[in-house]
Amino acid sequence: MRVAEVYLDTSALIKLYVAEAFSTEVERFVAEVDGIVMSRLSMLEWHCAMARRVRTGQLTEAYLNLARTEFTRHLAESYYRIVPYDDALLIDALRVLDSVNPVPLRTLDAIHLTAARNAGITRIATADDVMRRAALQLQLDVAYFGD
Repeated sequence: MRVAEVYLDTSALIKLYVAEAFSTEVERFVAEVDGIVMSRLSMLEWHCAMARRVRTGQLTEAYLNLARTEFTRHLAESYYRIVPYDDALLIDALRVLDSVNPVPLRTLDAIHLTAARNAGITRIATADDVMRRAALQLQLDVAYFGD
């Protein structure tokens, strides 16, 4: 059964480029959706997360370069629909933060959830449990790829 667009947060997005726990499940999930949406913020987070994996020895520089090439190609080919990051989104993120209390939502997760909502997306894919709990509190459908 095909699923409409889904918002992929960075924790799930990374699994498309790095073989780790639940990567295969994310790949299968993405194959069943009609579109992938992410925030412009995800582009920076993706690069930060990949660089961290190189620093910690999880990835080589050569692998990073291949993954960057693939990610850049996906962006250029509009594989992802990108939600803009602007002041209005940040203001809306304050409302999201208040509405999920007492879930300990982090700044960037509040931005991701707000980006999804502002884009009209009702389904989130994440590997982050705090993001999962906050999304559920916002009455979003969640595809969870974590332990």
